[in-house]
Amino acid sequence: MSASKSGGIQAKLHCSREKRAEQRLLDDLRWAGVEWDEGPIVGGPHGPYKQSERNGIYQQHARELLDSEAAYRCFCTPQTAGQGTAAYVTSGCYQDCASLPLEQAQEKAEKKDPFTVRLKLPPPHEAKKRVYPDLIYGKITPLKRSPTAVAASASAAAAEGGDSGGIDAADTILVKSDGTPTYHFANVVDDHLMDITHVIRGTEWMASTPLHYDLYHAFGWKPPAFAHVGLLVDENKAKLSKRNSDLALDITSMRDELGVLPQTLVNFLTLLGWSNPTRDDVMDLKELIQNFDLKFTKGNTMVRTEKLWYLQKHHVARLCQGVLNGETESHETLLTVAKSLASEVTATYPDFEKSLASEYEARSDEARRVSNTDQNPTIQNHLEVRSKFLGRPFDRLSHPSPRLNLYCYNLLQADSKSYQNATQYVTRNRYFFHFDPTEVPAVPETFGKEKTIPRQDLETLTKKFLTFDFAHLPSSDPSGEARTAFLEGNQPEGRAMPWFEINAIRIHAALDAVVEGDKETKNAMMRFLRLKLAYGLPGPSIGVVMAVLGWRESCRRLGVEVVGGDADAEGGIVRGWEGVAKLVGSGE
Repeated sequence: MSASKSGGIQAKLHCSREKRAEQRLLDDLRWAGVEWDEGPIVGGPHGPYKQSERNGIYQQHARELLDSEAAYRCFCTPQTAGQGTAAYVTSGCYQDCASLPLEQAQEKAEKKDPFTVRLKLPPPHEAKKRVYPDLIYGKITPLKRSPTAVAASASAAAAEGGDSGGIDAADTILVKSDGTPTYHFANVVDDHLMDITHVIRGTEWMASTPLHYDLYHAFGWKPPAFAHVGLLVDENKAKLSKRNSDLALDITSMRDELGVLPQTLVNFLTLLGWSNPTRDDVMDLKELIQNFDLKFTKGNTMVRTEKLWYLQKHHVARLCQGVLNGETESHETLLTVAKSLASEVTATYPDFEKSLASEYEARSDEARRVSNTDQNPTIQNHLEVRSKFLGRPFDRLSHPSPRLNLYCYNLLQADSKSYQNATQYVTRNRYFFHFDPTEVPAVPETFGKEKTIPRQDLETLTKKFLTFDFAHLPSSDPSGEARTAFLEGNQPEGRAMPWFEINAIRIHAALDAVVEGDKETKNAMMRFLRLKLAYGLPGPSIGVVMAVLGWRESCRRLGVEVVGGDADAEGGIVRGWEGVAKLVGSGE
């Protein structure tokens, strides 16, 4: 965030045992939206950008410290010391190698005597004057470590595959006996040569910071500003591991298994420990860069996954709004989410795609049957319109399930504020993919608060509503203009309106007409319809639910049989809210 505001982003790879691990790291950064101005692949003026390819640079700077006598060659080998039954390895200089004349040390090195390069500790009187500032914690106090503590630290670092760098009460090792630099030495040299101005890292590196300041002092370089942020811990205040108890924390798992969006993850990670100056926690990368500062809380940060899913819901809702605003990037990202959702639907309800195909075929037959005689051009455009969304053709829906992908894309728009991941969303909205009459709750015999409305009256009104001629909605129908603009491919000024919202308006207008404006009766009908159509579960408005399910499926769930046929209007054909003619009869 800070780099994006100043000199740009540099990427550098530390040593890795696997080429694939390096590529995966770079791929993960790009997936998260992090593009570097210089580094691996893109190149730049400060290369090479892989630590293992910079050894000549480290050797050159080690010689500079040796020549200035800020460092010395140590020819001591590690010793094992016993203390009772315990033993530990001492890595300090026990032969006073710092006092060797430079020429003598050079001669031993030329004879191939193994040696390390150590940084000379500053004299005590000078060390007391040195200050080690930190942007978050103020001043850092150097730690004094006993040999036992050093051995324990080195052992722990080795167990994790890390590099303790020999930080102890003795002079610190900068270059190992095999000629490779310690992390601390390479880090300081690289940061200086790459013009790094700020070093932001976890508090576990605070103990190393005085050493890094001392290295800058030894070279005569101006140090960067240091800022240390708290460690991430779980609810038991234990440091997070790669795979926590309730959440996989590696990017591959979060992306592929949990379906976390890149903007969600970046938003979530940035907020950890950060004192956000705005009132809104939901931000994309551009907004985070704009608002970011280095005001972090002191101490460790507890990671709660509830926040992750809160942000995910809001970012998906933003994508849906972006689609309505005509944003191509939002459309592409939401389509990716829809495909993930479609895969989960297929895994959970394998028969749904087949039933969806049958529904589309039935609608196509109905549209063809009436298109030759009906003078309403919207009927002929109906199926073509449903294969688009706000005029956007779905060119990428051919694999593997175009109809199911489109259905899920529409559903995400219809219920845009509840998506966490595909599994959760399918569970929440299961009535859109599968209907089991045994799950329908018992319907009360009466409804209403201010007056009693018998269930039988609501069933009669429901039948009247389903046989309502939507071609003759009241002239005050607010959906007419929006529907016409949508079918003609025009986007009205302001917020665009998807087809299911237009149909939902028509549905509610028809309900108002059927109940003759009685709000109490309409509310009772809404509750009755939600029980029968959606198990009484929360979700989009009942008008949107019916629009997405479609007229035929709504009739089936409400016990009204779709008979079919070519009868005229007097013979029973009615016009549903989708704009095609259907024949209905009692399902009893």
